[in-house]
Amino acid sequence: MRSFLAGLLLAGLLLPIVTAPAGAQTPPPDSARVSDYAEDALDDLERSAGDAEQLAGRLTALAEHPLDVNAASAGELARVPAFSPFAARNVVRERVRRNGYDRLADLRAAEGVTAAVLAQARPYLTAGPTGSANGRFPETPSLGDITDGMEFDVMQRYTRRLDLGDGYEARPVPQPDGDTARVAPFLGRPGRLYTRLRARYERRVSLALTFDKDPGERFTWDPDTGTYGYDHVSGHVAIHDFGRLETLVAGDFTAEFGQGTLLWSSMTFGKGRNPVRSIARSSGGLDPYGSTEENRFFRGLGATVRLTSRLDASAFFSRRTLDATRARPDTSLPGFGPDASARVTTLAESGLHRTAGELAKKDALGETLGGGALAFSGDSFRIGAAGYHARFDAPLRPDTARLFRRFDFRGDRATAASVYAQVFAGSDYHFFGEAARTPGGAVGGVGGATATFSRFAEATVLARHYPRDFHSLHGYSFGERSGAPQNETGFYAGLRLEPARRWTLKGYFDLYRFPWVRFAVGRPSSGYEARLIAEHAPRDWLNWYVQLRSETRESGADLLDAAGRPLDGLIEETRQSARLHVDYRFSERLRLRSRIEGARYVERGPQFSDNDFGAQRGADYGVILYQDVRFKPFDGLRLDARLAFFDTDSYGARVYAYENDLLYSFAVPAYSGTGRRFYLLARWAPTDRITLEAKYGATRFRGVETIGSGYGEIDGPRRREVRAQVRFQF
Repeated sequence: MRSFLAGLLLAGLLLPIVTAPAGAQTPPPDSARVSDYAEDALDDLERSAGDAEQLAGRLTALAEHPLDVNAASAGELARVPAFSPFAARNVVRERVRRNGYDRLADLRAAEGVTAAVLAQARPYLTAGPTGSANGRFPETPSLGDITDGMEFDVMQRYTRRLDLGDGYEARPVPQPDGDTARVAPFLGRPGRLYTRLRARYERRVSLALTFDKDPGERFTWDPDTGTYGYDHVSGHVAIHDFGRLETLVAGDFTAEFGQGTLLWSSMTFGKGRNPVRSIARSSGGLDPYGSTEENRFFRGLGATVRLTSRLDASAFFSRRTLDATRARPDTSLPGFGPDASARVTTLAESGLHRTAGELAKKDALGETLGGGALAFSGDSFRIGAAGYHARFDAPLRPDTARLFRRFDFRGDRATAASVYAQVFAGSDYHFFGEAARTPGGAVGGVGGATATFSRFAEATVLARHYPRDFHSLHGYSFGERSGAPQNETGFYAGLRLEPARRWTLKGYFDLYRFPWVRFAVGRPSSGYEARLIAEHAPRDWLNWYVQLRSETRESGADLLDAAGRPLDGLIEETRQSARLHVDYRFSERLRLRSRIEGARYVERGPQFSDNDFGAQRGADYGVILYQDVRFKPFDGLRLDARLAFFDTDSYGARVYAYENDLLYSFAVPAYSGTGRRFYLLARWAPTDRITLEAKYGATRFRGVETIGSGYGEIDGPRRREVRAQVRFQF
């Protein structure tokens, strides 16, 4: 099987090269709505953190409303893909020196903006009139300008799996009256419904409502459970850059300051194919929220005011409910009377309310939070401080009998604060960091530096330390551990070189340790990861790269001592992969992408030998090859298709691959087992105001009778899904 796949893939990789037309035309650089950089970043989401759908939506919105390089601040530019804080600062400095940019190509004059960087950032930028950044504060638009320039956007999405899991199968359930009824565990229908209503004026005024019902959730009106048709409703009203008022948002919003150690909500690129420029973060402060992730946002009021041209202050207040598991204390114990209040044992983060058990956790805990931040900017530095105080309407009391919960946050109040800074030393060095003190007194943080050795070489290093009792309830800083930073120490180093024209070498090494036990890992553990990428673009229409990746980490294992008693042990897991990816653009209307990736998974530990603690189990292997085709038969219609073949010995040898999906959405499935996958995505814009999309995907496995497990178990070897979306703009 693997030899057949390898031969087929090799033919697919070589075909675009050997059949390259001599007169292939270079597509216009501004034709892409979302750059390949974003797709490359989403391709690594199996290890990325935060709300990826929010990031995908943010990038798409940025492509539709590009930043004006003659008016944007360094902070705004630093949030553009491929732009580091160092490059963004130099763009602003060069803009002042030359009194504006006449065209985007002029950005090459700024230190740190190479041809490759500009190509990746171009879809998100525009060059407005020079001199548009003059003045200490932005001008306030008139009401007439806002109403005349307001754009409206209505989006409706429906998705559904055609092969349903066990959760939709009815089964006998005893009723209170003694009878038995056939009831399915999932209370709702299998389709997912998503509706978004939005109005905006340029990048300065935004009004939005977002409605979402996940598969299996009920579509009903039930105020007792906080369900009003859709299970999740989000909305906001926000304004930006009105004189001294930088941001004012009412409703749902995110707060992101410093490096995310204390406050961060959305996903960041993190470790990936851009190992230098994506590490230092550029905080966005207060931003309106409109995604479907149901936990990582605030609900209330927030504002950022420019006190002077260098000093800005933020304040925010939030009152919202969280999903949680509440348990009544044992009233027979001393100190617990019959009126003792419930305690919260765990916070639920899935956002799913399909079963009676999941529905019982919905909105079970209230949180009231107030906070703020103060930041001062100079010509070559920015320093700031942030903090918040939160109060819960029931105490959090995790089950400390489970060792990995022993140092989790306990109590009904939390106060935390941080200080952060970034400093530019000359034109070659950028230092950044943040330190935070969390409830209980634990201090942790991150610190790093980026150095530019020439126009074509740069490196970054970052160290982080989050103690085991570090309780950053709303943080999401750099780290190997997914979720809020806790129980991790590590060091990261990344390098990016352009040794020759059209060649790029990139790589990183990350060493980390978890000083306390984790879920399913009964001892302190450690690991390391390395990645090396060589990328070459011999022509404007041809790009290929090779990627080598290896990660070794310790995981939990059940062992027996000499007397046969169980022990919490460790095994060493190593995952290695090699990838060859070719991207070829025949023309503006036809694009091919081919990939082959092989994976190897090995476990080492004492259970594999009676006397050798370094013995290993036989290695598992996996391989995937796919061919993507993007075809635009005529203006307004785009077709994306993929045919993928995969063969893996185990889930440990799984391979991830990003898929094109509906606008403002994403998919990064894991390929495991043996089989093939096909999807077809059609996007048709019959007019400038209407966009219709539909996607059909099917995965067929070989040699299996069921797919998945639990309520998601499907009878048969096939899994199919349909997705459709309509968007109106006026």
